[in-house]
Amino acid sequence: MMTRIFLFEEQQLFNEALQFFINSQPNYSVVGSHSDEGSLLEYLYGVNADIILFGISMMSSNSHFMIEQIKNEFKNLKIIVLNDGLDIKEIRRLYKSGVHGFLEKKSHNGELLNSIDSVMSGKIYLDVKIRERFFSEYFDNSPCKNSVKMVQGLLTIREKDVMRLICEGYNSKEIAEELFISINTVETHRKKIIQKFNVKNSIGIVRFAMQNNMI
Repeated sequence: MMTRIFLFEEQQLFNEALQFFINSQPNYSVVGSHSDEGSLLEYLYGVNADIILFGISMMSSNSHFMIEQIKNEFKNLKIIVLNDGLDIKEIRRLYKSGVHGFLEKKSHNGELLNSIDSVMSGKIYLDVKIRERFFSEYFDNSPCKNSVKMVQGLLTIREKDVMRLICEGYNSKEIAEELFISINTVETHRKKIIQKFNVKNSIGIVRFAMQNNMI
């Protein structure tokens, strides 16, 4: 199934590079691009896109307002913000506005495709470096409901099942039997949860889940 992508990018060279890469991949197509915030909505009305890559060098009040307008006018349009300078406060604000993914412009091509696929499947996507900043600041400050929702959004349904059973004291063999999956698959899910929670082991998973009322 073809994923239709609209590009909003202020920097022309970066815009052209994105178009070239995306159009060279199977199942992805750039259906339009634009570089002026003032007339972006007008251009979006003229295309049928599944997702917009919203690239901007400096987030401003106008940028936030534009994103809110996009969500109000195009309910089903997914949004990934491309920006190298987002702080955690801005990420939380954009998440509340309806942004589905956050990616640094210097991320590699594979991560760009991963972000598109994840967002199109209904998940929240934070790229690796943004995720590291998010968790670092998250543990340095008091918990925030919106932050917890973002963390939960990073987990797949199966990862949530595995997390729940880990917290209930099941070992890998017992989890495999309960979920009708292999032990290797359980261990793969465990490693991904550890990475996403930015903890060291299963004890860290349990502690994180309990602290944030995820179980």
